[in-house]
Amino acid sequence: MMARNLGRMLVLLAVLAVILSFAWWAAYYNAIIGALGPKAALTHPMNCLLWTADICVQPQAAAKVQQNIRAYTPLAMWGSLVVLFLGLFVVNRTISTQPYPTTPPEEPALIIPKLEPFYAWVRDLSWLVVRIAAGGTLLAVGIDKVLNRDIIAFAAGSMAKRGLEPSLPLAYFIYFLETGGAVMIILGLFTRFFGAALAIQFFIITFVAQFQTGYLPGRGWGIFLMWGLLFFAIALRGGGPYSLDRLLRREL
Repeated sequence: MMARNLGRMLVLLAVLAVILSFAWWAAYYNAIIGALGPKAALTHPMNCLLWTADICVQPQAAAKVQQNIRAYTPLAMWGSLVVLFLGLFVVNRTISTQPYPTTPPEEPALIIPKLEPFYAWVRDLSWLVVRIAAGGTLLAVGIDKVLNRDIIAFAAGSMAKRGLEPSLPLAYFIYFLETGGAVMIILGLFTRFFGAALAIQFFIITFVAQFQTGYLPGRGWGIFLMWGLLFFAIALRGGGPYSLDRLLRREL
């Protein structure tokens, strides 16, 4: 029991360290982009998240930002990931082997019965695919927002303009949800909390910010409603079997 609790603590600390490392990386390279100017040639900072090359240093701008922000080092992310996998290994070694999944008896009979073990296994795996697809897509949007949209301008143009106050704290919370929250959805940690928070965010976008544009998919509020319902479903279901929530035996 002590080893399992130690493993759980390592996982939670590592996830927090991953989020903080990501925030450090985003803040540093956002400052670099600001120092270089909007039209400067710049290697995409994503290339600098896990390793450092000469081009990641950006010497012409680094001197201007390092007075306020310490230069990001990929060792922070690598160290966090090592601790995360170490914690997962410790937890996994202390959990008894679970029985092989079976198809619930109320399910329709299979035309090819020999496929039953496969379907029983992928039934739960499919929810992992949903979480990765939703969280991964949102994470890409969030990274683009963090790197390319000034948060103060976003708060004034998208929040305060629509009467959503206090606009700046809300803008920071949205930036966090679309990056750190998306990572949590992918990992399946505190899944219900972040699923519910993202569902509320997208419902507000749908009915407050975009409703006047009409339903048209791709140009109106239909796509935001779809996102809201997707995260609402994730909040209802939770992380599922393939999640850190299930591995840690704790869930909101």
